[in-house]
Amino acid sequence: MKCDLKAMRSWAGPIVAAGMLLSAGTASYARDANELMMKAVGRTDNVSPVIVEAIKHAAMDLTPEQRKLALECWKNNVCETGHGTLTVAYADGFGENVWRQVTKMEFIEQALTYPNIKKIIYTSAAGDATKAVSDMRAFIAQKVDVIVIFADAGPALLPTVKEASEAGILVVLHNGTYVGGKPGKDFVTAIAENICGLGTEFVKIVLEQSKKDPTTIVELGGTPGNPLSAGWQKCSEEEIAKHKNLKLLGKADTNWTQEGSFKAMSGFLAQHGSVDAVLFEYADGFRGGVRAYEASSKKPDVIVTLRTDEMGVICDWEKANDPNFKIFYSNGQNDQARFALTAAMMKKEGKDVPVAIDVPFKMHAVVKGQCNPAIPESASLNTLVDNDMMKAMFAKQ
Repeated sequence: MKCDLKAMRSWAGPIVAAGMLLSAGTASYARDANELMMKAVGRTDNVSPVIVEAIKHAAMDLTPEQRKLALECWKNNVCETGHGTLTVAYADGFGENVWRQVTKMEFIEQALTYPNIKKIIYTSAAGDATKAVSDMRAFIAQKVDVIVIFADAGPALLPTVKEASEAGILVVLHNGTYVGGKPGKDFVTAIAENICGLGTEFVKIVLEQSKKDPTTIVELGGTPGNPLSAGWQKCSEEEIAKHKNLKLLGKADTNWTQEGSFKAMSGFLAQHGSVDAVLFEYADGFRGGVRAYEASSKKPDVIVTLRTDEMGVICDWEKANDPNFKIFYSNGQNDQARFALTAAMMKKEGKDVPVAIDVPFKMHAVVKGQCNPAIPESASLNTLVDNDMMKAMFAKQ
């Protein structure tokens, strides 16, 4: 198995038009842990024991019944496994795009590999900090055992995170979100790739690829003030400032939607005529940026650096067939939800869990042949959710 979805084997489980995953009979979805490790982080050595343990669980073969339950849980935001005693919750700060929904499934599938988990709950605050706090308080009132957080609301969540930890709930953050406080005390651990390093790497790629002087750059982010965008942008801007041949034209929020990216890029193109490079964390969202070029009748003569790796924008790139259109991506990082849950479960078992867990990453160039129209456009090249489940999740109703 290679580390992209095109090369993944074709699974045998049938899917109906309504998107329900049917019994896969004798089909096996078990995968090799080393192959999954390469797919997830690009290496098998010098990796956190938490990630190693998480990948072992991700490689487990869910039964047809468990796969059906995973899909039902994903659709309904809550389910019971029929065994165990623990309740695990995922508090998402913003769940209203494809990337977040895939990350949600990563969490659900991982939870189903633990026989001591009885109930799985998911909530989305839809970008509302007040609701994010309310969701946390609801979990505390329900006396859940574990809360995994995508903390878009940032430090506004810290008092409630502390309250949860004081109540004996194991709280884990992931994907570079930040609430402040003291890791290991106020929450178990925070999991992320080097978000600052990601921003720096974005700029280094632009420097390597651009022959223009000055090279103009714009930054796109997600919801206003979210810590993920702020984290990499702080460091990308520090790197830009070191080079006289680079010029930051501005930045814009997109709410992590294609429409938001379309509006932002349309504005930049109308104001400046052209943009040499775009830095952004959300590949599927940048499909709106591609449409902005089409709508303005401009060729996509642009270098785009992305954190995630959804298939749609890769296929858009291949369709454009323009040698001056270059895309670089890191990794979807959806699997950090798995790592976060495993960290909490290991802590529950009395194992040592570091207060910060680094997820290795590497930038890759999009190349011809990666577009695979046979799988959903919303699919990530590197998600650990398999092709059949992705098709079931995003089947047109």
